[in-house]
Amino acid sequence: LHERGVALIGADTPQDVQPSGYEGVLMPVHAVSLVAMGLWMLDNCDLEACAATAAELGQWDFHLAVAPVRFAGTSGSPVNPIATF
Repeated sequence: LHERGVALIGADTPQDVQPSGYEGVLMPVHAVSLVAMGLWMLDNCDLEACAATAAELGQWDFHLAVAPVRFAGTSGSPVNPIATF
């Protein structure tokens, strides 16, 4: 991810599995990508509507706007991503 300059990853599930399989590291994907790389992560995305719209339009690239709520002392926030085709 770092080599390719990825700015954000998102999935319809959490990025990490539990238990992680690494002793002493609860969430290794979060630890490496979010903490070490500063990579933005979107967990538990509902991607069905986006995929359906892309298929209908035959267009697979789009602008994605994600505006997190600014909370002090945390790295997470609920968001309402908007894809504009």
